[in-house]
Amino acid sequence: MPTLEPPNAADVRRIVEERLAALDGSNGLQETVTVEWRAQQRALPVISMPVDLLTYNPATHRVRAQRSLDPARDQDLTAQPFGTSAQAYLHHLLMGDPADPSKTDPTFEALKDDLEQHGQNEPGIITRAGVLINGNTRRAAMKSLGQEHMRVAVLPPDAGHGDLQSIELSLQLRRDHRRDYSFMNFLLAVDERVAAGRPPGEIQADFRIKATTFERALWILAFVREAIDRSRVQGTSGQDIAMRLVDFETHQGKLEELYRAYSALKPKSPDDAEALREQRLLAIVLGKSKTDVRFIDADFTERYMRGVLPPPSAQAATAVRIPGTSLTAAAPSQTVQALRALTDEALKARSVELAPTGVAPQVLATASAALQKLDAALDGALDQAGKQNRVIKKRYAAVDRLSDANEDLELSLAAVADARSTGNFKADDLDEALLTMRGNLAKLAQLVSRGESSTGDGVAWLRAAASLPNASG
Repeated sequence: MPTLEPPNAADVRRIVEERLAALDGSNGLQETVTVEWRAQQRALPVISMPVDLLTYNPATHRVRAQRSLDPARDQDLTAQPFGTSAQAYLHHLLMGDPADPSKTDPTFEALKDDLEQHGQNEPGIITRAGVLINGNTRRAAMKSLGQEHMRVAVLPPDAGHGDLQSIELSLQLRRDHRRDYSFMNFLLAVDERVAAGRPPGEIQADFRIKATTFERALWILAFVREAIDRSRVQGTSGQDIAMRLVDFETHQGKLEELYRAYSALKPKSPDDAEALREQRLLAIVLGKSKTDVRFIDADFTERYMRGVLPPPSAQAATAVRIPGTSLTAAAPSQTVQALRALTDEALKARSVELAPTGVAPQVLATASAALQKLDAALDGALDQAGKQNRVIKKRYAAVDRLSDANEDLELSLAAVADARSTGNFKADDLDEALLTMRGNLAKLAQLVSRGESSTGDGVAWLRAAASLPNASG
């Protein structure tokens, strides 16, 4: 985490101290914000500060993954976090859609609309040097609207790195918080605490997640980082180009389902698990839908697209030594090696397409042709697999359907935000659909509860929502 001392820190600190002193001398009611501070609740005084004197927090988790959108600007942000260009980059990312930062996020437009109509409801939180620990997106919206002052709560002068992280996290997890971390930024926030040496149980409590969710988050992030490393190719300037964290932002459902399928298969057949992993990664890189990716099992390529596999390597694979031990693991089969080579080809070609100006025209043409060929072969294979899998009922079918429903609800959230931002939203328009959903949830609760006992929070919530007792009937 960079030192949070912008160039204007001394001037801002003086103004902050003056305004805090003015509060102490006031006989009127003072506005405060309560935060979790070193395992206790603490009320922070609120003052008004010029928007232009405040600075975005370069360490905010709000846009951590999106910073990889432009590697050159990200390097500049790392080297000069409070420079003009770095702060402008943060401003751009804070306005952007997490999955495509080149587009403005509908929730950001809704926030601007709300600020313009109703003013600032919730203060931001700053260090004494004027760096926003909470309220970065609000400041971006206020700057876009040309508003001059922002209400901010002021942290104690001894606030350290750990304090700032804890405050940002506790505020993020409040139910009334306006904008959640995106998928990749959540994974990075969890990983950051692991890297800091925090115990898993403490991290799970901080994020209010179960051990299974914690383990899944670490697995997915490691998987994505490995895929990025495998995608690296050398550009014309001599620097590597690669896929970016933000390129996996929209694949949450597919990655979570891959983790579940891989974890179930690994103890039974490690080689099949690795084959499944490679083939689903190929489908993700090629942008296939979640329903299509579900058709891919361990033997998918051998059954439906064997002709695209590279020939087996003439060199026998050697056993892999487990780091930190004298133990070795069996080498992957020739099939897994061939699948890995196929997926590597797709990863590298996608990197080239994502950075077309960084490679020679012929390299770009070759990469595009390779992706088109793989895409056509995979589409044909998925069509065949779909015909055979439509009649197969699986244990996780219900989970998969709920996952789809959650994605539809997320699209509904964006649609409501978009409608609000343009003044075209009426809550009554949702009434009929919401009543239908309530009826379906009640039926689902009855089916789930029939003859089953569960201590899961999700099932308990479903029973409560349907007014069913929290014990199996």
